[in-house]
Amino acid sequence: MANKYWERETPQTAQSEHNIIKYFKEAGRLQVAGLFVDRETNEPRQGKTATLSAEDCALNPVLLDLLQEFIDSAREQVIS
Repeated sequence: MANKYWERETPQTAQSEHNIIKYFKEAGRLQVAGLFVDRETNEPRQGKTATLSAEDCALNPVLLDLLQEFIDSAREQVIS
């Protein structure tokens, strides 16, 4: 694969107990993955990863609306 943005760019990263998000701004990619505890090392490890493309999202307003609805809902939970 010629476009290995994850090797060229250091992402902005946010992690919770169960998830990790990596934002590759230059590449326009957002990776979301689950975290699990490695049984041998007892360290958190990244599981399967889904990648969103900013370009693909921009072409799909319904997808953008759904993401915004999720973000708004999460913000409301923090405020409550």
